[in-house]
Amino acid sequence: MSDRIPVLLVDDDPDLRAVTASFLEREEDRLAVETAADAAAGLDVLADREVECIVSDYEMPGKDGLAFLESVRERDPDLPFVLFTGRGSEEVASEAISAGVTDYLQKRGGTERYERLANRIVEAVEKRRAERDAEQAVEQFRAVAEGASDAIVTIDTDGVIRFANPAVESVLGYEPSELEGKPLTTLMPERHRDDHREAMERYLDTGERGVDWSNVRFNALRRDGDEVPVSLSYGEFAVDGERQFVGVIRDETERDRHRAFIEHASDVVAVLSRDWRFRYLSPSCERVTGHAPSELLGERSLDYVHPDDREAVESAFASVDPGGTPPSAEYRFRTADGGYRWLESVGSDRIEADGVEGYVVTTRDVSERKERERTLSRLREWTRELNYTRTTEEAAELAVEAVDDLIDAGLSGIHLRTADGDSLEPAALGQSVPALFETQPSYDRDAPEGSRAALAWEAFHGEESVVVDELSTYEPLDESSPAESLVLRPIGDHGLFVVSSPEPREFTDTDVLVAEILSGHLEAALDRIERERRVERLHGATRTLVGADSREEIARRAVEAATDVLGFSIVTVRIHDEAAGGLVPMAVSPHAEELLPERETFTPDGGSLNWAVFESGEPEMYDDIRETDALDADTALRSLLIVPVGDHGTIAIGESEPEVFDGVDEYLAGILATAAETAFQAEARTRRLAERTAELERQNDRLEEFAGVVSHDLRNPLEVARGRTQLAREECDSDHLESVERAHDRMTALIDDLLTLAREGDPVTDAEPVDLGAVVDSCWRTVDTKAATLRAEANATVVADEGRLKQLLENLIRNSVEHGSTGSRTESGDSVEHGSTSSEGRSPSGNRAPPGDSRAEPDDSVEHGGESVTVAVGTLPDGFYVEDDGPGIDPDRREAVFDAGHSTSQSGTGFGLRIVEQVADAHGWSVRAVESEAGGARFEITGVDFAE
Repeated sequence: MSDRIPVLLVDDDPDLRAVTASFLEREEDRLAVETAADAAAGLDVLADREVECIVSDYEMPGKDGLAFLESVRERDPDLPFVLFTGRGSEEVASEAISAGVTDYLQKRGGTERYERLANRIVEAVEKRRAERDAEQAVEQFRAVAEGASDAIVTIDTDGVIRFANPAVESVLGYEPSELEGKPLTTLMPERHRDDHREAMERYLDTGERGVDWSNVRFNALRRDGDEVPVSLSYGEFAVDGERQFVGVIRDETERDRHRAFIEHASDVVAVLSRDWRFRYLSPSCERVTGHAPSELLGERSLDYVHPDDREAVESAFASVDPGGTPPSAEYRFRTADGGYRWLESVGSDRIEADGVEGYVVTTRDVSERKERERTLSRLREWTRELNYTRTTEEAAELAVEAVDDLIDAGLSGIHLRTADGDSLEPAALGQSVPALFETQPSYDRDAPEGSRAALAWEAFHGEESVVVDELSTYEPLDESSPAESLVLRPIGDHGLFVVSSPEPREFTDTDVLVAEILSGHLEAALDRIERERRVERLHGATRTLVGADSREEIARRAVEAATDVLGFSIVTVRIHDEAAGGLVPMAVSPHAEELLPERETFTPDGGSLNWAVFESGEPEMYDDIRETDALDADTALRSLLIVPVGDHGTIAIGESEPEVFDGVDEYLAGILATAAETAFQAEARTRRLAERTAELERQNDRLEEFAGVVSHDLRNPLEVARGRTQLAREECDSDHLESVERAHDRMTALIDDLLTLAREGDPVTDAEPVDLGAVVDSCWRTVDTKAATLRAEANATVVADEGRLKQLLENLIRNSVEHGSTGSRTESGDSVEHGSTSSEGRSPSGNRAPPGDSRAEPDDSVEHGGESVTVAVGTLPDGFYVEDDGPGIDPDRREAVFDAGHSTSQSGTGFGLRIVEQVADAHGWSVRAVESEAGGARFEITGVDFAE
């Protein structure tokens, strides 16, 4: 095989692809690098020509590195595949390992990364070549062991070949007939012939064997003159008393080649007997286990397997199926120093050769892989715990504990940037730091070049890890340090993860990957903790917005929350003012006043970004407004974040540096805007309520004045008229006097209902639990119900003013009694508006008529003795109802019956149901008229609170 190594490099970055290919070919002249821009192009290359190793980026358009690996594995499961990625993560590393990646390297550091990559490629290819040669050798060995025929010859005491079997042609190139009659020395090189003759003569004379006849090894001479290594086994026999010898000649060419492979292979090749004893071990056994092969020969292999793994190994190798999948097992093997090392063994077929009989098992050291898997598993547990940390200190301490546990780096620490941004101060330090550092290490931003602090700040401002294998020889560092191995990893904008060791070259690529994954999760945890802290403080600040008593005060407090809590410096709250025609600044932070020119109003046609956000209702974030047509593009303002405050205005937040804001800032600003919108809405409702209250107070004053006039100026003349009518009746008897008295009753009812209507409109302020059923019973006894029937199902306790509740129920019961009869009655909804309905002359408002007046009005059905009505009172999920089985209310008039003055009777006042609605409103209830199940009238009162 040619020593040239064809390599396929797949990367979507053309510049990086070209640089990597050049460096690889310069670092290792055996490498011939062909490139492809993506996975699809890479698969095309694989289909056209031979490639012995693939180097692929992870993040690429189309298929990523892992998907590409999966496609490659479908074509060639064993082709070396190196994932060479710019950004690692725990998830990517784990998936790569699970998918069977050959190696995993980060694109970090300087040009030394290409040297490291070149070495990994060569190692992987050479290992695969060796494994392939081993597979071929085993196949050839198996073919010889199972199917090859050895050459067999017989010779006489003169050394002449008397017989040769057909196999001599395949072994030595002769037809059998060509050898018969020729001396055996024909098959020997000249240098061996004399020795052979002397040995034969000595044996014939003395019977002394100079060599082991069972295995004589030499180079035989083929017909074409080439020499071939063979093994010759002799046997003596007699034919008709004539001594003859038989020789079995076996071509040892393939066996020697296979033996050479085994002797130099990196994996351990062993032969096990049926009772698990070592019959053969290749020399690599000592490198892998520490045991010399001779120390283990004859030993029972299972005795060296960890007790917890023996059962699994026995189960895996219980039987070998020649045509099936080779058995395999991973287990811990006891090494020469008494420790255990993880091995992986794969079984092969049975052999019988060179006096060795048993099963071939190939074993490799997988300790590093198992340790890497164990580390990544524990890393997942640590990162999971980071997700539950609540403070910065807790997260930092946990990260330091994790890195010490995972890569034994006790000389490590988390250094976070101070509030003023001038220093990286330790938030958590490893347990070894106090012993090796006289003072806690901290790093000032203005430290001189060549100092540890300058190196730390350079790493903090970078995007990749800084890895130094030997600090004492590191040229950029002039200051001495107790550490030798060093990994510096930035934790976003928070600070720096310092992982170090006093020993040089202590950290592997896996260790660096662990530190990078851990720092990524720490950054996420610190982001989350900072976000939660800011949200908590923001919620506290936004609660004060609702308590503000004016729009100006709300805007001012919103600016304070944005600056003091969220840490923004340039903040403006603008309110939409229709009179001004746009967005008017209501509150501005001090820094905004210093940096920005004064602008009174942003109008729809002014080209303002604020107006665009206000109109769209969606927030906008600008990394640099100098790249826009913004009005402030010529000012010191660079970053800008604008959030709408509903229909009320906008909050604009800015900074003098570009690319300052991120999604978290937008999220927090959105919370502030929502709180401000709620506060503006509450302020508007409060303002409208105050205006409404003032108007109601003015109306109540006018009603009270009206009630006083009615009570004094109308009732007194009415009482005089009543008295005069009584005197006139005593002097003469006239039918006209009866009509006058009915007119007086009618006027009294009107005055009573007007007074009730005027004085019952105030909201209820002294509500208390009231037994609804007891009130219903009381009202039924108060109202003249005649032959009407009550079905009371109101078993509930409501929160109400008992006096007003009685008035509401009396009016509704009276309405049902008076309209529900089928006598000469008008449609329901007007009966409460009539005059007295009782034999005692009670008026619809509950006031008694003059003594002795027991006459009913002409349209009073109860008085006329019509059919009785059933009145039902029951509860609803949020209230109660009063219904009857009378004629009901025309659907077109169900809303009108509550209007003041509405009546279908000449004697009705028109205020009865209006008073019902007014009492309901005073409680905050609602009332409506509907049809009952019996077709009568039903009044439902809802919004009622029930006492628990």
